[in-house]
Amino acid sequence: MLYSGHNRIKDKMKRKVIRQGNGTLTVTLPKNWTKDIGLKGGDEVEVQEVERGILFSTDFHSKQKSISINIDHMERLSLAKVLIACFEQGFDSITLTFSKSKIKSWSHGNENLPDLVKFFVGRLIGFEVLSQTSASITIGNLSEKLTKFENILSRIFFLIEEYLQHLIESMKSGDYSDLKNSENRHDNITKLVALGLRMVSEDTTHSRADALNYFTILNYLDKITDFIRYAYKNTSSFGKKVSKETLNAAEKSFKYLETYRHFFYKFDYKAVNELDEMRGEIKNLIVKASRKGANADINSQLDGMVESLHGIVKSRIAIELSQANFKKTAV
Repeated sequence: MLYSGHNRIKDKMKRKVIRQGNGTLTVTLPKNWTKDIGLKGGDEVEVQEVERGILFSTDFHSKQKSISINIDHMERLSLAKVLIACFEQGFDSITLTFSKSKIKSWSHGNENLPDLVKFFVGRLIGFEVLSQTSASITIGNLSEKLTKFENILSRIFFLIEEYLQHLIESMKSGDYSDLKNSENRHDNITKLVALGLRMVSEDTTHSRADALNYFTILNYLDKITDFIRYAYKNTSSFGKKVSKETLNAAEKSFKYLETYRHFFYKFDYKAVNELDEMRGEIKNLIVKASRKGANADINSQLDGMVESLHGIVKSRIAIELSQANFKKTAV
């Protein structure tokens, strides 16, 4: 496998292996690739062994990944989805073109387009508005890209646990005044998830299978954050202390989240059984709460959160098997 910088494979080709003196083998680099990134004789490239191949990488990035999109027919939410998707796919520059200064929204009415773009850009870590005219806005990546994916993922786990713990503390006290102002917690997590997805998209050292599993895990963590967000809203609107069964289900759900994190970083097949058993216990608690007819919406969100976590147990197992196989074949 051959990669250039952070781009995925574009074309497959065969190259003849040439025998040199003393048993050394050499292979030529594709002319179009070296020309595209400005590589010339005497320059250095890094060579790294990856799954089923070798990775050639350079620091030559003469071309930024850019895109231009007309947004005349978009509404607020569709614009947000497009910007996040471009960010996650590794675009360094995004130019939005338009003929109207207002954008429609079923939830917010007509909004000023430049102000809305700036609002959404605030959710894309490292991005800023680079230029603006009456018919276009260009946003771009100003970060140094020094953040490690492992640190981002660890931070996401920490913030989700903190998010749920804050909800449980309010459930215990019955004081929900702070829950109505919790959107920042949600937004901070989703920003990091988007950054994590972008980093996985750019990182060619992951196998395709591992990249797919990391994508799955990050997207499910995003979904879990939404479940907690709606549990916040339902708890706040309820305005009373939740039932004992619902509180128990929430605490057990937190334990499940914590256990999954430990399982993710210190893989152990025994933890798979533990997670399955805990899932069953939470299901029973939710059934008991539902029979009493209390906190149905909150119970539903907790159930959705746990089921989403359950859905990425297999993804973590797949990553472990992939890495174990790579170590075995590398020996």
